[in-house]
Amino acid sequence: MGRDRLRTLGRAWPLAVMLIAPWVALQAPFVRHAIVDLADRMHRGEAVALLQYVLGYCFGALLLLPKALLSGLAGYAYGPVKGLCVALPSATLGASVSFGLGALLAKTPLGRTLRATPRFQIINTVLRSDGLRIATLLRLAPVMPQPLLSLLLGATALPLKHLVLSMLVGLLPATIIHVYVGSLVRSAVELLATQRAEMLSPRNIAIGLFGFTLTAGVLYVIGQMAKRSLARAIAKSTTPEHDGAPLAP
Repeated sequence: MGRDRLRTLGRAWPLAVMLIAPWVALQAPFVRHAIVDLADRMHRGEAVALLQYVLGYCFGALLLLPKALLSGLAGYAYGPVKGLCVALPSATLGASVSFGLGALLAKTPLGRTLRATPRFQIINTVLRSDGLRIATLLRLAPVMPQPLLSLLLGATALPLKHLVLSMLVGLLPATIIHVYVGSLVRSAVELLATQRAEMLSPRNIAIGLFGFTLTAGVLYVIGQMAKRSLARAIAKSTTPEHDGAPLAP
């Protein structure tokens, strides 16, 4: 058993690299400079910058960059309304790219090991029977980073169309708050230096705190409801319909 666990951990190094990659990438000066430069050009209304943002969101999703940062860029550049119209489709496209990568990784030795675990088989069974609703609940409940969730869902039986619909619905509350907070930022540098809280007027601080508190409260309630619904759905799927009936594969 000990050797099997060590062998499994040895195969998990790609996942460890993916989890560390966002932190490493954001520490690189050229990455930070590129993000600030892109945000400033988006703020000036350059059309090519919008295209670069969409492509960058897809690439950032593969690197598991924080969704709050990526969506906050749109809020800073375009404001809360237009920023939401840009960030949500970009997040959905980025999730679709991660989903496709997950489908490819599922064919690797690490992917086959993951798919063979009992917990993953349970999730896969649930997704076969009620994929759209469960995928939406997984989006609403903050159980893991969203890019990583898209990557893992790519290894399941979830159809791509259900992934897209679950993104549009499930990520809407979180995207609203990320874009709104980004719209309050006065410079692109503040998006990367969240420890700085200056450069906001008292009026904007009051409005921002009210909006942030209200939206975060709603998001928390939705997340708790989603967790309970997800737990009930998993429990229902693992309960045999008839006494002694085995769980369907």
